[in-house]
Amino acid sequence: MKTAYTIVLSLSLAFLTCSCAHNPSVITFGKRWNIGCDPAQMAANVSWTDGLNIIDIPRENSSIEIEVDEQLGLQYDPTTNTMRGVRKITRKTGVQITGYLKELAEICPAAAVAYVQQAADIQKVDGVKLSPHLVTLPLPQSNGTGISKLTLAKLKEQAANNTEITAVPSGLDMTLEDWRLLVAAYRDCPGCLVLSEAEAAALETATGIKYPGEAYPSEK
Repeated sequence: MKTAYTIVLSLSLAFLTCSCAHNPSVITFGKRWNIGCDPAQMAANVSWTDGLNIIDIPRENSSIEIEVDEQLGLQYDPTTNTMRGVRKITRKTGVQITGYLKELAEICPAAAVAYVQQAADIQKVDGVKLSPHLVTLPLPQSNGTGISKLTLAKLKEQAANNTEITAVPSGLDMTLEDWRLLVAAYRDCPGCLVLSEAEAAALETATGIKYPGEAYPSEK
């Protein structure tokens, strides 16, 4: 009977605490069975997850940031059924129109305006920032995609050790050092670059990898 009461109490608390979730998230690590109900179909639901899984139903002005150890990466530990390498998972929520805000606006419109303005000001101060563990390629061809500091160090090492490239292709205005780094970056992530037609053609010839984007016309 004690077990039965515990289960009923747990289910009751679950319904009470989840009844007004505006940004619900479910984060699981390792191997998990999930048993639930699909209200839309009025049917039972059973699913199996493996690894790092995030199910998120966000509202406006919300985001999730995941910081992964750049050296360790994501690793599964079968002895503890957990994932290693996740430094931090952060949920950020900005100004949202909720039932509470609507009620406040009806009771005191000035207070509601002050609340929204204050929350917006906080967002301006603490906006979205590039993770301290990420950088961008120090090349004008970079499209701003963040890469780990470890990846950038490897690309620079590859460029420095690439003695096969001895000259910049005709028609390209850059140093030999930048060309070698551009080749290394292109091999690693061609979609992380914005290239002219001449640059794309030269990189495709040098690496044998087709540029996945749409190159812009080269200056004549």
